[in-house]
Amino acid sequence: MNGDEFELEPGMPLFFLSYAHVNATRGEVNRFFEDLSTDVNELVGRSVGADPGFMDSVMSGGEHWSPELLRATGTCQVFVPLISASLVRSSWCGMEWDAFARRKRVRRQDRRADNATGIVPVRWSPTELVDLPAVVQKIQWFSPGRLPDPKLPALYEQAGLYGLLKLGLDREYRAVVWWLAQHVVGIFRSHWVTAQIPSGPEELRNVFDEEVT
Repeated sequence: MNGDEFELEPGMPLFFLSYAHVNATRGEVNRFFEDLSTDVNELVGRSVGADPGFMDSVMSGGEHWSPELLRATGTCQVFVPLISASLVRSSWCGMEWDAFARRKRVRRQDRRADNATGIVPVRWSPTELVDLPAVVQKIQWFSPGRLPDPKLPALYEQAGLYGLLKLGLDREYRAVVWWLAQHVVGIFRSHWVTAQIPSGPEELRNVFDEEVT
């Protein structure tokens, strides 16, 4: 692997947003994606025409995966699932997780593998009463830090980003997204995920079906 292979090509998204396709929350998800994309792009300055992130806005249950979706799951550098009761019950989201998790990750510094996953679970809505899949339980979720208001991290943990939006806490929501963007870019700058584009969903498994160990 040479230095050039650590560079994103124009068609490679820096991050992939995985979310439950629920019509009632589509507007809020779209806003979050645009806000995170804007903040990530501000930090990395991708060239014109190179989108910082990817969010599938077409697929729903029963539809075929598009070539764009397959390429995005196989080339993105950071995987951002919006954790909610609907997401962990979605086989599509479970397969997107699998497509990313099976890829090889190495440190840019010495090209060695470590325990970094490149997966950044974000609390979208409260899930305290939901039986979370093993793969979601055993990975560290994103938590904002070093924020002006010391109460904000706890508020985010209680309500999630969707909750902050519904409560009209726009300033608090924007602060969490900005911190998340820095976290996503930090992962990208420290690690590289080799490309592995699946040929189709038939070769992927729903990781949410795995038993808790």
